[in-house]
Amino acid sequence: MALDFDPNVFTVQVQPFSLNYQHEGATRRYTPDVRADYSYAEGVETVVYEVKPWEELHVHWAMYRPRFKAAVHYCRSHGWRFKVMTERQIRTPLLDNAKFLRRYRNLPEQAFFIEQLLYTLRALGKTTPQALLAASYWAEETRMTALPMLWKLIATRRIAAELCVPLTMSAPIWLPA
Repeated sequence: MALDFDPNVFTVQVQPFSLNYQHEGATRRYTPDVRADYSYAEGVETVVYEVKPWEELHVHWAMYRPRFKAAVHYCRSHGWRFKVMTERQIRTPLLDNAKFLRRYRNLPEQAFFIEQLLYTLRALGKTTPQALLAASYWAEETRMTALPMLWKLIATRRIAAELCVPLTMSAPIWLPA
């Protein structure tokens, strides 16, 4: 879900491939969790991720090490990176924001609210959701009706926000460049 909100990610594949490797005289099979393709100004980068709880990784490292070693070798042979992630790296404000904003992405657009919010944001410049709504609509009821459209604009990146920190009514928002 966090990868889904990374603007540099253009492809996410769950369980993208399986590979066979040798360990203790036997052929074993390993399937990583996710492959993500990133697009940067410098080019494209592919990262293959394995996600494990930190405690499980710590306790069972000897069991996981051979498959991760095989995955590193496989990824390097394709010019990719392999990365093991735990809940410590995943459970961040970005994930919380992605979970929150995801429900607004496909909300039917209400053009009246969207146009007014964007018009007011252009006039205000960098501001906050609370200040944008207050400057756009006098009535509290209208502000609350417009709020889902504001979240939709942020979820679809028509309004920018720093998603690596908690998204609140006082968080900075602005028009993307």
